[in-house]
Amino acid sequence: MSAPARRPGREGATEAIIAAARRLFAERGPAAVSLREVAAEAGVNHGLIHHYIGSRDDLLHAVFAGATESARSEIADAADPVEALRSLRTLGNGNEEFTRLLAWALLEGHDPVEFHGRSAALEAVVAAGGRDSHRLRSVVAMAMVQTLGWKLFGAYACMAAGLDADEVDGVRRELDDLMDRLVADAAREAA
Repeated sequence: MSAPARRPGREGATEAIIAAARRLFAERGPAAVSLREVAAEAGVNHGLIHHYIGSRDDLLHAVFAGATESARSEIADAADPVEALRSLRTLGNGNEEFTRLLAWALLEGHDPVEFHGRSAALEAVVAAGGRDSHRLRSVVAMAMVQTLGWKLFGAYACMAAGLDADEVDGVRRELDDLMDRLVADAAREAA
């Protein structure tokens, strides 16, 4: 299979570098990946990373910024917090790169808030509620933990609990429905 076509010039090289870094960082963690490996994966000269992006932290910042923008655009038009949360859950279905990248970054001691501020997903879900409240933010935070935790550990947790593979989707739907009700209730209370 051939590599996807890349835009020429600085923009194309920068996109290729960020995409390669995201893949490699998610796979092995930022600390385990050299900038030379990122350059090789992107098909660019190593010096272009420093020239176009900067340091390793700058590259990690760019990776998180791109993921944040992608999430923000996916859920920006949600009519209410529950719809926004449902959109958040489907981000990356079948490709959990961002979830793994976030986990690696946290395990390595990075502060994702340093890289991209508050979660765009959290802000979009809360904004879709019309009014902000501490309870809504708290419930949305729990929903995010449930969503991210499920993406990382859901299959293992079900297996460890002795559930059959065919029961996993049902458990996930039950959890999603519960979180949707909690978010909807908190949004109504905030209104």
